[in-house]
Amino acid sequence: MRFQSRPDHGKVEAMVARLGMLGQEHPVTGVTIWRGCAVVHLHGELDLHNAPLLHRTLIDLIDGGCRRVVVDATALTFCDSVGLGVLIDAFKAMHACGGGLRLAAPDRHVRATLRMTGLIDILGVRDTLQEVLDEFAV
Repeated sequence: MRFQSRPDHGKVEAMVARLGMLGQEHPVTGVTIWRGCAVVHLHGELDLHNAPLLHRTLIDLIDGGCRRVVVDATALTFCDSVGLGVLIDAFKAMHACGGGLRLAAPDRHVRATLRMTGLIDILGVRDTLQEVLDEFAV
């Protein structure tokens, strides 16, 4: 698999258009590109039922050439072990291609889960989306 230094905006835009056609159960509300980072905005619960939808979105971004992904968890209210697994898999895939994944602004419940699992430091969790973007963007 070959990765580009910049995302293929055509592929990313097509993926974002597909997101708009999906139902309310999709945990991704949108994807934006900011200073070379793909920002994936989540909402609601990330669990066994819908974590594969986030997984597909993240894989599409990686396949589209994104090397830096920020997961905006501002509106995420719950994340189970399957959701954590998706984040870990995406983190590993990004790291393997020389990129990275960071998590921004999880609520206190999601943050507690991340802290208990030791993922809070691995995923570079910050209190706000802006903090992550300032540290992570080009």
